[in-house]
Amino acid sequence: MALSLRQQQILAHLEVHGKAAISELADHLGVSDETVRRDLKGLSADGVVEKFHGGVRLSTPRTEPPFERRLRDAVEAKTAIARRAAAYIREGATVMLDNSSTACFLARELTHREPMTILTISLEIAQIFAVAGSRHRVILPGGEMRAADRTLCGTGAIEFLKQFTPSYFVMSVVAGSPKGCLDFDMFEAEFKRAMIPRADETIMLIDSSKFGKSGLVHVCDWSEIDVLVTDHAPRDIQEHVEHGHLLLAQPVAIEVLTCK
Repeated sequence: MALSLRQQQILAHLEVHGKAAISELADHLGVSDETVRRDLKGLSADGVVEKFHGGVRLSTPRTEPPFERRLRDAVEAKTAIARRAAAYIREGATVMLDNSSTACFLARELTHREPMTILTISLEIAQIFAVAGSRHRVILPGGEMRAADRTLCGTGAIEFLKQFTPSYFVMSVVAGSPKGCLDFDMFEAEFKRAMIPRADETIMLIDSSKFGKSGLVHVCDWSEIDVLVTDHAPRDIQEHVEHGHLLLAQPVAIEVLTCK
């Protein structure tokens, strides 16, 4: 969802304090209790906050799990998704990968392929290619390293990568809903929005556990995704993938919805 300035201020306050009384938020923002309740109604409906008598708290979990844990989550599904996506990507292509754990699984698959040009903000992905002794060309932007997930961040990183026009931009998000593709991190959302129009095709990798979850930041609509690769797509998601059709890969049944 698109957050108003006041809703962003409420979430920032809750990030620091964990929970707050309605009256406390009203005093903090300089508005009435009823105005705060209206702002909280939308946040509550999207699962971002939980209301209790006289107050509100952040929903749990509020943020993504640590990156190392995400690399161990849903391994079977992510491996199958990566294999199907790798089979879709043509030889010799220029591929831009985001910093998601699922993109790391895809990187491992691509190390076995014929030489490609790889663009990424992920030092983890760059390391995967380096350790494999890959013949691929790997290009990284400048920027500040975020140690938690070894991501190169900052506007400079985005501006550097905007000069490229890759064959594929491969990305994932923390949540997929009928409202679109959702994330928690503002930089990652900005990065993905900037890269989508630069690529010939945008490929979304998302395991079925993420459907129905909530996110803080709207990244894009399903209409902006060219190919959705997943282990299962709920019917309400399929309905939002324009002109989508379903292909099944063997031996693991992976759904590939090709949009546009």
